Amino acid sequence: MVLVTGASSGIGAAFCRKFAALGFDVVAVARREQRLIALKEELEQLYRVSVKPVVLDLAVSGACEQLAAGLKEQGIEVDVLINNAGFGSLGAFESVSIDKQLGMIDLNCSAVVDLTARLLPAMKARRRGAVIIVSSVVGTIPAPWFATYSATKAFDLYFGEALYAECRGSGVDILTVLPGLTRTEFQAGAGLREYHSPYRSAEQVVDTACASLGRKAIVVDGWFNKLMSHGVRLLPRAIVLAVSRSVMKRELGI
Repeated sequence: MVLVTGASSGIGAAFCRKFAALGFDVVAVARREQRLIALKEELEQLYRVSVKPVVLDLAVSGACEQLAAGLKEQGIEVDVLINNAGFGSLGAFESVSIDKQLGMIDLNCSAVVDLTARLLPAMKARRRGAVIIVSSVVGTIPAPWFATYSATKAFDLYFGEALYAECRGSGVDILTVLPGLTRTEFQAGAGLREYHSPYRSAEQVVDTACASLGRKAIVVDGWFNKLMSHGVRLLPRAIVLAVSRSVMKRELGI
């Protein structure tokens, strides 16, 4: 069984489709019930797998505990956990409400740790399983006017990389995926404008992840994103910050 958070659209839905095509039953977790029902009908008809939609906001306190308890009660063993749910909000730090800032941390970081902590031990006990954490290339750079989001994705990156090292030899694979600009609903929700630079599809991100699972700790999706994320390592932090500031200012039109 594969469990996907943020499953109702974008990269999450693409993960559901990919694993269903591979013959996995799916637990699809998201807030939007009608989207989940439509996904369930699609996947069950196409691939003859079982899809369990779970309508839940993982940013709410106790949600991960509720989800894990429900799985245990129904005797569902999760073989693959995909921590994909997350959101961002573009704008000056003081212009984004504190509730939204803390909600970003709750969903992008706390829920990832909480759900992984509840499901990873059973995988290690069975000596098989996988955890995929969806971070972002923004997690490799400081992003002014996107400060909290970039910080949460840096957290995901280091958390996933450290877990990979911990779990080597355990039978459980850990992979952190760093997408860049991807054609999903995230862009509009975060307040980002459309670029003419090379976008990737959600399906390409998922294919990159699946090809890398069990082979490496981190994978960056797409050559442009690889160039950006690896290139910043060669530059002084002051230059990286100045370039990032300039790019984000253009994004905001200021």
